[in-house]
Amino acid sequence: MMWLWNFVSSSIGKKLLMSLSGLFFCSFLVVHLSGNTLLFIGADEFNAYTTFMSSSNLIFGMEIMMIVLFLLHIYTSAVLTLENRAARPEKYKMDVSAGKRTIMSSNMFITGSIVVIFVVLHVWQFKYGDWSNTDPDSMSMYALVAFKLKSPLYALGYVVAVIGVGFHLNHSFQSAFQTLGINHLKYTPLIKKLGTLFAILVGIGFASFPVYFYITPLVTGG
Repeated sequence: MMWLWNFVSSSIGKKLLMSLSGLFFCSFLVVHLSGNTLLFIGADEFNAYTTFMSSSNLIFGMEIMMIVLFLLHIYTSAVLTLENRAARPEKYKMDVSAGKRTIMSSNMFITGSIVVIFVVLHVWQFKYGDWSNTDPDSMSMYALVAFKLKSPLYALGYVVAVIGVGFHLNHSFQSAFQTLGINHLKYTPLIKKLGTLFAILVGIGFASFPVYFYITPLVTGG
């Protein structure tokens, strides 16, 4: 098992772990976004969905795996960032923006930090918030979401956060495939375009929820 530890401890191993965990969370975002579209259908449908998600043992096991991968992704990205800075103690004297480095690639740590803060607050407020689909004295999940996203300040913060998520996804989607060795003159431009399209769709998708609840009357479901 020492060879495995040596591999995951190497720069290539950490990049591979970060790429695979990043792609996993890309797929999770698609599933999460799909489930949240039930908000547009109605309170009963969304509450039934959240009840299943909060009570299924299978979902609980997946949540544990997600926490592990999330922490692993943060750890590997932080270590790689520090290693890169240590290997390049002085900032570039030339403007490298005309090369392969872009605004998004140069600020991945910043956008990643926004994602971490957003995820922690999001989980704290909605997973552990004052909601229950069985207790009549508590808000249903639909009512809690509607109440939170109706607030102009919260809605604005949510939109800004998902824009940060979109920027992070745009570069991470592309770099993940490059790390996995999928780097070809024919396919790389397509992957970059798909990454940009994916980031835009995910950003718009999640931003549509606060916009929807802000511009429509507050509806307390179930």
